[in-house]
Amino acid sequence: MGKKPTTSNSKQDPIINLDAVSLDDLEQDLVVDLNSISLADSKNSIASRLRAIRVNAPDLQFIARFVLTIMGIVYFATNSSSPLILPISIIIGLCLMFLVCYLYLYHQVKRHGFSTRATISANQLDISFAHFAWFFDPANPSPLLLLVVIAAVGNGIQHGFNVFRSILQSIIIAAPLVFALRVMTIGFQPISLIYLFLTGFLLIYTYFLIQRIDAIQTETEHRTTDLELNNFKLKQLGRALQNSEARYRNIFDNSSVAMILIEDNMRISLVNAKFEELTQFSRSELYNRKRLSDLIDKDDLERIRRFHARRKKMGGTTPTEYECKLVDKFHNTKHVIIRFNITHWHERIMATIEDITSRKQAKAALQRSNKKLRQTLSMLTQSEKGYRNLFENTGTATILVGKNLRILKANTKFLELTEFSKKEIAVKKRLSEFIERKNLYRIRRFQAKQKIKGLPLPTEYECLLIDKQKKMKHVVMKIYTPAGQETSIVSFFDITKRKQAEAELRQAHEKLRIVAVMDELTQVANRRQFNEKLSSEWSRLKREGLPLALIMCDVDFFKSYNDNYGHQNGDRCLRSIADTVKKAVKRSIDVVARYGGEEFAVIMPNTDIHGALNVAEAARVAIEQLRIPHKMSPISPYITLSLGVSSMIPAKSLAPDALIKDADNALYEAKRLGRNRTVVGKCNADENFHPQSPWPNKIQKAYPNL
Repeated sequence: MGKKPTTSNSKQDPIINLDAVSLDDLEQDLVVDLNSISLADSKNSIASRLRAIRVNAPDLQFIARFVLTIMGIVYFATNSSSPLILPISIIIGLCLMFLVCYLYLYHQVKRHGFSTRATISANQLDISFAHFAWFFDPANPSPLLLLVVIAAVGNGIQHGFNVFRSILQSIIIAAPLVFALRVMTIGFQPISLIYLFLTGFLLIYTYFLIQRIDAIQTETEHRTTDLELNNFKLKQLGRALQNSEARYRNIFDNSSVAMILIEDNMRISLVNAKFEELTQFSRSELYNRKRLSDLIDKDDLERIRRFHARRKKMGGTTPTEYECKLVDKFHNTKHVIIRFNITHWHERIMATIEDITSRKQAKAALQRSNKKLRQTLSMLTQSEKGYRNLFENTGTATILVGKNLRILKANTKFLELTEFSKKEIAVKKRLSEFIERKNLYRIRRFQAKQKIKGLPLPTEYECLLIDKQKKMKHVVMKIYTPAGQETSIVSFFDITKRKQAEAELRQAHEKLRIVAVMDELTQVANRRQFNEKLSSEWSRLKREGLPLALIMCDVDFFKSYNDNYGHQNGDRCLRSIADTVKKAVKRSIDVVARYGGEEFAVIMPNTDIHGALNVAEAARVAIEQLRIPHKMSPISPYITLSLGVSSMIPAKSLAPDALIKDADNALYEAKRLGRNRTVVGKCNADENFHPQSPWPNKIQKAYPNL
């Protein structure tokens, strides 16, 4: 630890002999791991922001092309020789056409910005103009061959190696063709070939030079990116160290345990509030005035010294924890445990003092502490293995999904659910491949709507999962994406059996509903459904001001039929009558119900007395035509019906019972008149039936007064 401390009292040995303390067992944790520092947002990382940037200057490019075009025009205009093949006026006109094309491209770039199409068009236009000028130049060798070099090198430097390579490919095709045409036109001169060779050499040299420049620039950009990343990490390290110092200082000052810093001679140099509270001394009374040994009980101090002497004699190391009594400012004795934290690179020692005044409480607390420590040690030992197996042994089908919905990892439950193997899934399958297509589109449309509305996306979806055998399974998919992570944890809960149970439950409910509203014997509406339908139609037609008709039917002498033919035949007879009445009622909105034992009723919305009477008589005739034998009937050898018909427009002062009562009275009147007939209720007695009305003759004969 450096120099040995000097003490004012040479007879008094220090309690802690620093030279005898062994530091082999002290763990030295790394405060900050530089490699563990990562950027907050990988999408905006420095590496991605330090890409090579080429400056595009449309104004400067246009000026250069404008100047070259004007130079070509001036060259042809001032040249004493005429251009090849074409007259000078046409050549200048073509040059002006190139200038107009440059103006158009300049306008497009200024309006829409640089694009691949505009860049390629400009490059091809430059190369075309250069070959055009070289072809029509009458001089041999042609100085305008330099325009080809200028156009190629200028665009290559401006747009990079890839563009220069494509330009060079165009030149390799066009230059020999132009040269051959010039040879055919003005003849061959060796100096022209040398001139062409030097130009080609210059282009090839520029090719490798630009390639090397791009490579150096790319390498420089990578190095700059690495430097920026390291600089960012160092800044993070500095902030982490500052936060660490502030955190540990805050821990020291606000610790619930008394803590002190002592020099080599046991002189107190720094204390926290808990130590002041424990000893009742103020900081001014302690700093550089008191030693820790001054506060320890003399007997315990002597015991500790004897213990040190034996340890030295036996060659052992000095312990870092002592249990003793502490004497405060007012000479109160407190039982404490003093623990020394010795750091080999620091000249001061930090000690924590725990008050254990109550021996029993201290012993119990120590036992609990030891137990917790053992449990913690066991948990820490198993923690790594547990977290490693947590994903695999979880009770739900779980996968780890990366970018583009690619499945990075799947547990056994997911493999059982989909019937795939790990090799078939890991990094080869996407999550979207397991979701049924319609469900996938539904989820995507829903997420798009949520994003447009600015609402958060849900983390739970119910959908269909497709396994290896192309079977559909109902699942609940839960998605969890940890903050700052590029992977998501997706869990699947198989609810196929629950869905099947729900479907069966719905079917059972539907059956119960049918049972609740249908008569079990005749399969027409029961009395409860009749009451509900009549009440709802009465309320609706009362609002609309339209008529509601009711037909009450009763089987004539049915009791004697049951007594003679038996109840089973009676049930079959009632089913036949119900089916026949339903067939006679044509509209789907009309309701046929079993009103009583052998009594039926027909509710006919929006129907006047004429329509209801027509339907009632049709049903009566149809029952007669069934020719169900009934020997006990005094009016007919077959089963017959008596019917009462009524129709009225619902009014506020009336209730549905008025309609039932009127139709029922008409039914009783039909029975009184001899049965097997249809009678109109009293509320419709003043209705006029004209002879030309479409009703059957039987109806008109039965009701001559109508």
